[in-house]
Amino acid sequence: MKIGNQALILTISRLANYSLMLLSPLVLVRLMPVADFGQYREFVLYGGILYSIASFQINESLLYFVPAHPNSPWRVVRTTVKLSAVSSLLVVAGLVALDLGTGGSLVGPYLLPLALYVPLMVNVDFWEFFFVSRRQPKMVIVYTALRLASRMLASITAAAVFQTVEAIIWSLVAMEALRFVLSTIWWRRLDRSAEEPEIPDALRAQVRFCTPTGLTSLLAIARRNLITVAVAKLMGPISLTYFTIGKYAEPVVITVRNSLTTVILPEMVRRQDRAPDASLALWKKATVVNAIILFPFVAIAIRYADPLVELAFGRPYLPAALLLQLHMIVVIRECFDFSPLLRSSGKTMGLVHAAVAGLVAGAIALYFMMPAWGLPGAMGAFVIASWVEAVMLAIDSCRVHKLSVRNLLPWWSLTRTALAAALASLTILDNFWTHTFGLVGILLAAVVYMIAFVGLILLMRVPEAFVLLSWVRKTGFRVAEQRGH
Repeated sequence: MKIGNQALILTISRLANYSLMLLSPLVLVRLMPVADFGQYREFVLYGGILYSIASFQINESLLYFVPAHPNSPWRVVRTTVKLSAVSSLLVVAGLVALDLGTGGSLVGPYLLPLALYVPLMVNVDFWEFFFVSRRQPKMVIVYTALRLASRMLASITAAAVFQTVEAIIWSLVAMEALRFVLSTIWWRRLDRSAEEPEIPDALRAQVRFCTPTGLTSLLAIARRNLITVAVAKLMGPISLTYFTIGKYAEPVVITVRNSLTTVILPEMVRRQDRAPDASLALWKKATVVNAIILFPFVAIAIRYADPLVELAFGRPYLPAALLLQLHMIVVIRECFDFSPLLRSSGKTMGLVHAAVAGLVAGAIALYFMMPAWGLPGAMGAFVIASWVEAVMLAIDSCRVHKLSVRNLLPWWSLTRTALAAALASLTILDNFWTHTFGLVGILLAAVVYMIAFVGLILLMRVPEAFVLLSWVRKTGFRVAEQRGH
């Protein structure tokens, strides 16, 4: 399957899967008081941070090592499972020691469920990256859909039946335990590592690769979550709820961006030695495709933030609308994912430098902005941290690939895409849509905006727009053929 088809199928499947995950909070806010929902989000926040620390980019390293060792994929998997087990146990031990050492002030009543939840989530969870590296996006769809659907069903059922935060938390732990058992059985049945050639210094090579990327991940986690944790600890669960809703679009944005990154990284690794220019061209194409997909999302979200928040969560959550608008500046930054440029070349220390710069910038901005402006100030600090990190990544990418800033990005295509997004916004500036059609007007306005935007980027002859259109057509024909059979 070609790169475009893989990327499009993976993006659509992940968006469909994330729609399940995004549906869960929409239901839970109607089953729980605002404060209880904030406590549930606090557990999810801690679990997400610890999961990211424990995973340490180990599973993601399959995107590099499986293409690099095509004859020994299951040996790579076995090494990955061992590293994940060690990493998760170290993180849990550190969590217990720190929480007990601080008298329970670190995670408080969440210690026991987190100590079980995190290793169950991390271990034998390599499947998504393994299937992508083997060019099997359909298997990714199956695995992620089952996992997300089961989590959503468990949390909503627990909330409806027991109506307590504790019941929801333990339902998530139970579902991860079930996933771990089934995943282990599946892995044991498919494992062919004993029949594959050995990889010299496999463990050392993977540790050496994961160390800078894992450190980068830890720093990125600190950058992304320092502000959220500060809001939770200093402003309470209700403010955390508003802040979380303000970043509600983040999973969708990361899904779109990472779907392309996940697919192109193995291809960039394969091309890096024999055709470095082709590897760079592939990344540039993916960057513009990201912009074509995300720029309209930004315009519509900024214009209709208030009615969208009220429709999705209810009037009590309207203070989150301004935060959602501010977060759109971060969404624009997410179009520019420089990490594949560094990872495909094997020179990943630049990721660490950028993450440190983003973390420091975010902490300084938070110190001054949150006391002055509250939640909008906290989101502003988040915006500053994300853009500082992006600038540092761009600088290091130029250094590694010996490029000027002018040659790093496809400026002409990006400029035309941004201009098309801005001009298309003229169709939704007026209040006509919502005044005439109510909430349905938002959908109608979005459709009109997209028609105008697509027409403009095709009229301006943005090359990547025609590439994306070709991907859509080919994927549609492929799906139609499979249904016909």
